[in-house]
Parts: sequence; structure tokens; C-alpha cells
Amino acid sequence: MTNIGEKIKELRTKNKLTQQELGDKLYVSDKTISSWESGRTLPDINTLIDISNVFNISISNFVSNTNDKNIEIEFKIKVSRVGYNDVLKRIKDDSIYVKEEDQVATYFKPRLRDFDNEWLRVRKEEDNNILNYKRKNESGDLEEYEVIIDNYDKMKTIFNYLDLKESVVVSKHRVSYLYKDKYEISFDEVDNLGLYIEIEVKKYEYDNEKEINLLIDLMKELNINMDNIETKRYPELLEKI
Repeated sequence: MTNIGEKIKELRTKNKLTQQELGDKLYVSDKTISSWESGRTLPDINTLIDISNVFNISISNFVSNTNDKNIEIEFKIKVSRVGYNDVLKRIKDDSIYVKEEDQVATYFKPRLRDFDNEWLRVRKEEDNNILNYKRKNESGDLEEYEVIIDNYDKMKTIFNYLDLKESVVVSKHRVSYLYKDKYEISFDEVDNLGLYIEIEVKKYEYDNEKEINLLIDLMKELNINMDNIETKRYPELLEKI
């Protein structure tokens, strides 16, 4: 069995692309492509969709017969108000309510180095500011760290000395449900962007290929248009406005 990094390299060389050229198409650095191909890190499912589109192959075929187990499988779909309400109606009878909240998150990034596979944000929760840092380590696993910040202004002063700049603020209203004890489905109203539905696999029972195909089947069952899958994160979308 091959792994995903080997498949990326095979497709890239077959299509006569350098790592830099493929990185330019995916809006990542050549170092990121090298890291994927060497197996040090893995692209997430949204990036795999982008890679599949570049090489004009289906996502299911792309991940078939691989031995990678640690891909985060999550789809985000842009929807209309009618679509939003329709999916909410379809899942409610088989779902467990998780939470409803307003979320405001400020994202930061360094000015002088690449920040691929890393995320730094401060999220406002009631009276607390939660500093969250995520990164994919050399094994491809996602590491996550959180601390409570009791003085936001002082934190920003420290960030300034560390040459970290505020990049974008994401403000959204989110309602989440656990569907059939396997999928977390979140309904987002994002300021300046619109309505989105995120579906994330929470209980992994099979290999990547089957889990992705099951998720695709679920989207068809819920009458969700696969053409509206959004592969970029909210901060990236807002930065382009």
C-alpha cells in the first residue's frame, strides 16, 4: 500500500510539475509539498479535495489503498437560507443537540515566516479570552494547545514584540448537533460571508476511503450539493474580501 505523500509525488511527477509549481496551484509553499511527499505531515481533507481538482481525479480514488489513518475528515459547504433550513429539518430527529453560541475569533500570524499547517487565534467565550494554537507535527498529527488570557491588551503587546500581526477577525453564530452518534454537524452564520454547514466525522470506524465515501453518501442523503464544498477556512475567505 502506498501512502498519500507517495501518491502526491507520483501525480506531481506524472504531470511534470515541480514542488514549487504544485505549491503555487494550492497556495502553499514548496516546503509544504516536500513535507507531504516525505510523509512528515499530511494535507487535510479540504486540501486533498484541492489536490484532486488540480489533477482532475475524484477524492475517493485519491485516498483509496492508502495506509494513512490520521486525516481529519470534515466538509464545509456554502448554502442558501433554504438549504440551511432544509438540512436542519432533515437531521433534527436523529440528532443530539450539542450547543449554540456566538463565536468571535481573532487570528494572528507572523510577519516574517511561513505559517503553513499552523493556526493561532484568540476566541472570545463569555468573560474569557481563549488563546488557541494548532499545528501539524512531523508525524502529521494535529497538536492543539489552549490557555486562558486574562489581559487581552497585554497579550497583544507581547504579540507585537514577537512580530505577530492580527490578520483577520471571524465572527459567527453556530448551532451544533451530533448526528447518528457519528457526525458533528454545525450550522454557521458568518459575518460578511453568509451561511455554511460543517460536517465532521467524530467516530472513525473504517479506513479513510470508506469514511470519506460514507460522508459523501450522507451529503447526498441530506440533499447537499457537493459542488458547493468550500475548501478554504473562514479567515482565508475573509482576507480576500
